[in-house]
Amino acid sequence: MIIIKPDNKIKKRFKDIDFRSLSLVYSLLFDNVYKAKKKRTYNLSLKLTAGEYSYYTQQQGRNIRINISELIFDEKQFHLTLLHEFRHFVQDKALRIPWTRKFYDDRTVYKYMMSPAEIDADNFSEKSVSKVICLYKRMVKFKSTVEDLSNFKGK
Repeated sequence: MIIIKPDNKIKKRFKDIDFRSLSLVYSLLFDNVYKAKKKRTYNLSLKLTAGEYSYYTQQQGRNIRINISELIFDEKQFHLTLLHEFRHFVQDKALRIPWTRKFYDDRTVYKYMMSPAEIDADNFSEKSVSKVICLYKRMVKFKSTVEDLSNFKGK
């Protein structure tokens, strides 16, 4: 299970995003690749970070921080960025890709952009963003429908 916990700055900037529904969408994405016998819950803390770069760094445990650039204001760009950094999280926790220079080389901009881990994260985010947004919107709609049905109609 993935639980997305945005900081107050992200909540304020993207006030139309239902992060509980978004957590369900990301849980589906993660469950697709996380084949462990004992499923774990990961808390993804999203932090708005000064600077132009968003990033994920390898971290121990189940409380994970993903840094989102303060320059992102557009909701679609937010989804693209989150998907990209989420893929790095998946590479780390589920796929167990070693972050060696063979897979992730940040010595120069060119080597960084041509690293297999970066190419994979870029491809993943570009190819899945429209599907994730569509599923997220359906989840929000379904949630509001279920909330209406969940109210007790007795005397």
